[in-house]
Amino acid sequence: MTAPDQYGQDVQIWQMTDPPSIPGAAQALADGIIPRTVMRFSSASERGATLTAPAEGMTTWLEDSNAFEIWNGSAWITPEPDLVTGTTGLSAHSGFSVTDFFGHRQGRVTSIDLYLTRTGATINSTGGNITDTTCATVPTSWRPTHSTINGCWDNGAAHGGFVIGVDGIVTLRTASNDIGSGTNLRLHITFLRTTF
Repeated sequence: MTAPDQYGQDVQIWQMTDPPSIPGAAQALADGIIPRTVMRFSSASERGATLTAPAEGMTTWLEDSNAFEIWNGSAWITPEPDLVTGTTGLSAHSGFSVTDFFGHRQGRVTSIDLYLTRTGATINSTGGNITDTTCATVPTSWRPTHSTINGCWDNGAAHGGFVIGVDGIVTLRTASNDIGSGTNLRLHITFLRTTF
């Protein structure tokens, strides 16, 4: 009679007291191991036709969509990526100082908050327009990966827009009021990266 493995995974191990059967021993081992590996299927429909009664925890890779999925007992789901956070590496450009920086990313979704203080001369606003002014550079791991992204900033009394490029350079573009020395600017942006 086969016996369960020592790790409690219900993989049946052929015993010396079992009737000799190499095919039987191989089948028992395969039946126990294969459902616990990453099974590969060309599509979800091939998987559905093959795994008619999946067990909770089964893991598959779908080749047509490059998707890694796990059976949770009632549906195939994509595991949620870990949350990554960061608070260092933001560098201020001339005329600004860094007060705070916080970034968080889960999978490809990235959100960053920059808190800067204007230390240079007043940036004048004319009808909401200002001279494009670089204010900071974001660390490499927190930059957009495919194009320049638009964001918003405010300080409780004024607001405006900024852009951040793939080089990490943050540029103020608009302001509802002048930005004088000592003005605190809180910049926020959320975007999708094309790579993790």
